[in-house]
Amino acid sequence: MTIRTWAVLLLTAVLFGSSFLFIKIAVTEIPPVTIAAGRVVIAAPLVWLFLRLMGGRLPPLGAGWRPLILLGFLTGVIPFTAIAWGQLHIESGLAGILFGTIPVFSVLLTPFIAKDERLTPTRLLGAFVGVAGVSLVVGPTALGGLDSQLLGASVTLLAALSYAVGATYTRRRMDLSPVMLAAGQLTVAALILAPLSLSLDAPWTLVPSTGALAALAAVAVFSTAVPMLLLFWLIRRAGASNASLAAFFMPVVAVTLGAVLLGEALPWQAFAGLALILFGAAAVSGRFSRPLPQTS
Repeated sequence: MTIRTWAVLLLTAVLFGSSFLFIKIAVTEIPPVTIAAGRVVIAAPLVWLFLRLMGGRLPPLGAGWRPLILLGFLTGVIPFTAIAWGQLHIESGLAGILFGTIPVFSVLLTPFIAKDERLTPTRLLGAFVGVAGVSLVVGPTALGGLDSQLLGASVTLLAALSYAVGATYTRRRMDLSPVMLAAGQLTVAALILAPLSLSLDAPWTLVPSTGALAALAAVAVFSTAVPMLLLFWLIRRAGASNASLAAFFMPVVAVTLGAVLLGEALPWQAFAGLALILFGAAAVSGRFSRPLPQTS
């Protein structure tokens, strides 16, 4: 994890983290499946265009699409729909807490798929400390209604698990370029979610406000297309476990946006939680297990 890698990771977290705010705005007027469909239908052509500008292209129809179809489900169809549906029933802050469990799932799954990343007590402890920090940042009051919102919370956890499995699987596909993976999985998700939206929600009958449409566009471009490209770059350079650290910082972004845009005050718990998040991030990335340099 170099300075450059950390910078890209934090930028990815900021872009992904803003999705909770945008989805919360959009879901009050647009059904969850249509939000997920609009997200990928807008983002897929942007990533595909970037792929072509880089001189790449999607594979021909056949076996080359199998990993893209799998990733389309794991990191597109399932999590995008689940997050939007979950935020009908839980607050965006609680969604951030639950989605912040990605590193826990990733750390547990990665050793079984990527043999070069071992599950150590330090990394496992770091994952749980990071999640504790995420909870502290958003605040203990966010968990107050968990019992009455158990279904929404469970669906959001499903999104986190699905995303972690997809990110870990990506670690095995070192033969495919990150941009092609992003373009392919978004294309698959769009081909699945667009018909679902048309059949379930009849989106042509919806009359959302300009603010809801703008929020949907922001989710597609700034919280999907751009950070997805950055995420695959991180997985390739730093590994799935390190790339999943972005999930630790997503709730921090949500709290900051609330303070700056909505005038919300940051409590002391936010800063204490940030310290735990940084500690957990360092532990998961293996900072505490590296030997000290030898001196002569």
